[in-house]
Amino acid sequence: MSKLSRRKFIELGSLASLAVIAGATLGPAIYEKMHLVQIPAENLRAVKQRIKKRDVQVKYTACVMCAAECALEVWVKDGRVVRVYGNPHLTYNSRGAACAKAIAGLQLVYSPYRIKYPLKRVGERGEGKFVRISWEQAIDEIARKLVEIKKKYGPEALLTDTGDVTDRDQYWRLTFAFGSPNAVEHGAICDTPRRHGPKLIVNGKRWEPDILRPVPIRMPDGSLKWYDKHDAKLIIYVGWNPFTATRIVWETVGTVRAKKENGCKVFVVDPGFSNTASLADEWFPIRPGTDGDLFAAMLRYILEHNNPADPTRNYIDYSVLKYVEGWEEFLENFKSWWDKVDPVNGFKYFTLEWAEARTGLPKEKIEYLAHVFGITKPAALIWGMQSPGHHYNGYVASILGCVLNIITGNFEARGGVIDTEIVKSSKGGTATGRWFNTRKVKRIINGVEVEAEQEKLHYARYGDWPAAWDDVVGDLPRMIMEGIELKYGPFKGHKYPLAAYILRTGNTLITAGPVYKFIEAFTAKKPDGEYKLELYVYIDTILLESGLYADYILPEASYLERMSLSDIYPTHPIIFLRDAVIEPLFESKKPTDIMNMLAKKIYEYEMKEFGKSDIMPEEFWEKYKTEEDFVNEMLRVAPGRPNVGRPLPYPNLPEGYTLIGTPESLEEGRVKIDDEKKTVTGEYVTVEYLRKHYGGAFWPMSWYRYREWDEEKQDWKPGGIIKTKTKKLELHFYTYEGINKLVIESGVVPPSWRKLGWKELPTSFYWFETVWNYYTNPEYVKYRDEYPFQLISARVHHAMSGTHMCEWLAQTPAEGLWMPMNESFSLKMAETSPGGMEIIHVEKTIPKNLWCIGTVQINSADAERLGIKMGDLIIIENPLGRKVLSKAYVCETVRPGVIRMGFATGGRFSPGLGGTYAHRTYTPNHSELLDYIMSPIMGQPVFADMIVKVRKATPEETRGIIAEYYRREWKII
Repeated sequence: MSKLSRRKFIELGSLASLAVIAGATLGPAIYEKMHLVQIPAENLRAVKQRIKKRDVQVKYTACVMCAAECALEVWVKDGRVVRVYGNPHLTYNSRGAACAKAIAGLQLVYSPYRIKYPLKRVGERGEGKFVRISWEQAIDEIARKLVEIKKKYGPEALLTDTGDVTDRDQYWRLTFAFGSPNAVEHGAICDTPRRHGPKLIVNGKRWEPDILRPVPIRMPDGSLKWYDKHDAKLIIYVGWNPFTATRIVWETVGTVRAKKENGCKVFVVDPGFSNTASLADEWFPIRPGTDGDLFAAMLRYILEHNNPADPTRNYIDYSVLKYVEGWEEFLENFKSWWDKVDPVNGFKYFTLEWAEARTGLPKEKIEYLAHVFGITKPAALIWGMQSPGHHYNGYVASILGCVLNIITGNFEARGGVIDTEIVKSSKGGTATGRWFNTRKVKRIINGVEVEAEQEKLHYARYGDWPAAWDDVVGDLPRMIMEGIELKYGPFKGHKYPLAAYILRTGNTLITAGPVYKFIEAFTAKKPDGEYKLELYVYIDTILLESGLYADYILPEASYLERMSLSDIYPTHPIIFLRDAVIEPLFESKKPTDIMNMLAKKIYEYEMKEFGKSDIMPEEFWEKYKTEEDFVNEMLRVAPGRPNVGRPLPYPNLPEGYTLIGTPESLEEGRVKIDDEKKTVTGEYVTVEYLRKHYGGAFWPMSWYRYREWDEEKQDWKPGGIIKTKTKKLELHFYTYEGINKLVIESGVVPPSWRKLGWKELPTSFYWFETVWNYYTNPEYVKYRDEYPFQLISARVHHAMSGTHMCEWLAQTPAEGLWMPMNESFSLKMAETSPGGMEIIHVEKTIPKNLWCIGTVQINSADAERLGIKMGDLIIIENPLGRKVLSKAYVCETVRPGVIRMGFATGGRFSPGLGGTYAHRTYTPNHSELLDYIMSPIMGQPVFADMIVKVRKATPEETRGIIAEYYRREWKII
């Protein structure tokens, strides 16, 4: 293989616009070497020499210190991790680097605050009083209680919440096999409104700019070469801060490279001057909660000013509409609002003047955004989790954002936008156990026996949230307090309590909505003194706040001690192995082991109690003797994506057929073709295969994957990656039709729909306002004078609780939200240097203003008016009477009239958080200020809709609030 510079490009034939690394061709049996091709030649020798070191074991895995889950190279000596590097062979996410979060992960793995062994509660919930017990006792008592609950209420009374999607499958399989369809994950509280448009329109999830480079592309001669040219000319980030808070690291690098190498313009629309905004070409400080207003005005402007005959006004790509279902219907419904007058500001909807009054952006700026986006191709309009994902009406913005990208011809265009969910490699397959939910079960309802599939017992989709296809977690407090009544489907009228809750690596009490509501639900008792939530099991590596309310705490192996698959979001099929690089510390166990232990004990108790069991030994401990067995089954569906797009990934295989198998077997044609199922199956990807390939696999990239070539008609037809009813991009929402049918048959309109005046979901464009916003919703105008600030939150480093627990991250400031403004304190600190399997820690006293704490940003003009200076303790209060304390960070980097607060960075009251726990009395918990309102379609917590007032705190007032607050809510002195 010749030595090549990454900057040396060549032009090739009909693909003259594709820049590739000269000579980096992938033919049969070349995929393994391709990993090394990505490394600059001058660095390749050093990499190889580093790996050849004899005194350490070199292993490859994937990080979980944040949701990006980048590939890592880990050095292990004497059973202990001694170095963490980026994986130089898998450069897709982090370009072979490891950031500070990955390195700081050692402080989490070797933290003195780890859960070392199983614990059982002995005090009241929330008191934090536990005793150590054995695994045998813990598993026995949990299984026995689960079977008792199953006997009293049915298995559906169990709900399992697995936190983030990573490593969840074992727990889901156990829950489904037990007989409950109620297994959920972090996505239910992440940003469901943000993802709603992609789900409705393409059955997808996350739209991201096409700036992942380099990517492997098929050449006209059939070879594969690296494509390393950036095509994007404009990226508009709305409420999205990839330079700080993202699971897509490649977006950070790609944004910078696109700017530098292709002159790409980057605009940021955000109330806060984020890290991303600081490097953008222009910042648009919009009012919170008005992103949908901006999108609506942009769409109206484009429609009214589009002129195909004028190159400076040719906004709409009409050729794309061939692949769109329902455009005329959508357009008619959208235009039906144009002559309506907004009662808040007196302007007609979606005009520039109307948008200016709502968004706070000058109408000239809005016109500029609409024009530049419409005329620039390729371009990408991207919206984030904070906004619109965390707003009550974020669905509207999400749908409009999709429409803007589609009609301008930017969806699936090179340099445009890509739905990463529907192109990433499949994983999980039958290992997740969803097929258990197809089993027929019987229930007696009003004296009549009813038989239907187990999945029809789902607590949300057949309860109060029939449109919640990503489940509901934020409404759990009400469900625990009131129980579940199924209102839809064959089991209508069936009632059951949520009596058992298994929470694994999540922290719902802090991250799923109002803290006080979860505390109320976790501690609520029946008249007989028993808790309404009869069994609460917490599984994690670190004790977070939710664990303080659990009955049992089980220590799970950390991410360096267990095996699974990462969940990155690339622009084409890629998969990383999260391999165990060390043995579990203390008494922690891997998910597969916990699954099998619980399954076996449940089986024993069910056989005694019922003479039969829903747990089948051959589907658990007999089948999955190791975690590798489980992961191998998860891999049997990879990549699971159709052979479509241009360039066609595999010209040697049928177009449109689903691909399964290793890249080499597909490349070389070592496959079985099933014309009936339209599948191509090669050699399955396995754990061993991934290990041999430095922990990863990838398949070729292409674009325009929403269409397929029709050989008979010699024309393009809709299809490809689009799995909607019509195989088109659907602006008529057929997904809603199925939900409406369920509701109509039942005759019960969901409460959240009734609040909007809906009897059924609209199947085309719709509009409704957000809550707690007096600029857009007339119901809240009365609060404007007393509560002049809008409250928003933002991520800090996005390492979840790892940010707060790791010394290196705790001393790394971020955006004025995570600043060294602490009072002096002492704590135990992890020592990560080599030293065997034991955890070594040191006692440290941290001086004042060295350790970062959660703060709030307040604009300097607002602060001056209120007499607030940098570092002052302030009280932030909402109209519901909820208050938090914080130190003020006075700045120019937040829009006036806005209070910007770190999410989950303050008020943290679990001792397991180490240093951050020491600051609990003077840092703010954003979730304490939330209203208990769920967004009306998906039941998402409304994190970003609240108004507040701010004042400087007196010493007496501060002491009183702190004492009363902790005594009432957390029983912590």
